Amino acid sequence: MEKRYRFDLNRRHFLKAAGVMGGAAMLGVNPFDALIAEAAIEPMDEATLAEQEKLYAAAKKEKEVTLYQSSSTQAGSALAKAFMKKYPGVKCNVFRAGSVKCHTRLDTEWRAKKYICDVFHTSLYGAFLTLRDQGRFMTYASPQAKYYREDWTDPEHFAPVRFTTMAIAWNSDIVSDAEAPRSYAQGAELARDKKWFGKIAIGDPHGSANAMTWLYSLVHKYGETAWEWFRAYGEADAGTFTSHGAMDKEMLAGKYPLSLEQLDYRINKNMVKKTPIKAHWPEDGVAVGPGPAAIIKEAPHPNAAKLLYNFFLSSEGCQAFQKGGYSNTGRKTGGIKWKYLPGYDELNIIKIDYYQMDKDRTALLEKFDKVFGEAKKKARS
Repeated sequence: MEKRYRFDLNRRHFLKAAGVMGGAAMLGVNPFDALIAEAAIEPMDEATLAEQEKLYAAAKKEKEVTLYQSSSTQAGSALAKAFMKKYPGVKCNVFRAGSVKCHTRLDTEWRAKKYICDVFHTSLYGAFLTLRDQGRFMTYASPQAKYYREDWTDPEHFAPVRFTTMAIAWNSDIVSDAEAPRSYAQGAELARDKKWFGKIAIGDPHGSANAMTWLYSLVHKYGETAWEWFRAYGEADAGTFTSHGAMDKEMLAGKYPLSLEQLDYRINKNMVKKTPIKAHWPEDGVAVGPGPAAIIKEAPHPNAAKLLYNFFLSSEGCQAFQKGGYSNTGRKTGGIKWKYLPGYDELNIIKIDYYQMDKDRTALLEKFDKVFGEAKKKARS
């Protein structure tokens, strides 16, 4: 039987979080840590320590390493800062963009034989499978790979440093709990009410990897019914966002007070910052986007790349990245487990073939434009 889990961020959770943070501050504890259920850092094992010692000596001669990543700017910065503190003398450069832009940039540089990126991380899991099959990643068996979820890990090529689930979220200062939908079917029903015209937001699958995963997951699970939902969203003139950070701002500003596809780490950040955002993960199915990290085959700083990759996968590096980005991780132990963010095993995850999603991407976007796009265009005319 599939496990079903309801997780609402409501006023009770908010007040509890505020109280915990306030009490922690009075006791001299970092208030941020008060929102973490488990955060003990696991020390590197002997195999990793030996590997890192060897790589560090070689990496200092290379002097730098470059990370391309699609999580928040703060997540990448936190990881880089922790890495440079642990391995002084090796500068970590970070390029941050959305997943699609990261892949486009990487591909453009590869075609021009201009190799800049060493370590690569996005949420386009299907594209990672394709790049691996094309031989675009370095074959390297990190001693830390064994600590990651087997279903998303290729021990010789990549590991899921992040996974992102998608939830229904709303601004509780504008949308009442009674109004907020608890399923996508309810969201479509609500969208047909003229009251909600121009007030609903979704991610744009053209530019957001997680929005693409959400779209594919719903179509995979619900078939033509899902397309009827997207038609209803289009008829309601739903706003589309490549950046969920921009969506976040519009939700808080009240322009789009209801999102049918907001990302868990955005919700978690709002919870920590005590904003009026609430959320619900539908019991009948939740989409998840694994976010792997890998080393580029032509990495210009191969030793520094391995050094950073191993640190990224370690408990210490993983937690630095999580704290910066408020995210979940595919690491089985030694990662942060947030008190107010459900874990993978607490949700009814929609199982999909990510490789097939990558193959079907063009056709799926064409149909999305036809169903949602044309409905939205008609609604605006």
